[in-house]
Amino acid sequence: MNSAELITVLSKKLHLPKTEVSRLMANTAEVITAELVGNKVVSLHNLGNLEVKKKNERISVNPVNGKKMLIPPKLTVKFNTSSSLKKKLKEFKS
Repeated sequence: MNSAELITVLSKKLHLPKTEVSRLMANTAEVITAELVGNKVVSLHNLGNLEVKKKNERISVNPVNGKKMLIPPKLTVKFNTSSSLKKKLKEFKS
């Protein structure tokens, strides 16, 4: 599902115009981004948690030429799935 499809589904479910739903989604993304930049955990009910993790620098080897290179440290976003979502996905597999 892409953003346009999600906006369409939410628009029908909430009985709101697509422009309003699009604005709400943009504002939601803005708030989540601001919280993550502030190094805070964002908890999404029944989905999971988003948090910023630091990946340390590491040495990688190019398999083609065998050259070693240093990969610098970076910040990434990690998503931890909630137990309720895990349970629903497990039931879906059965």
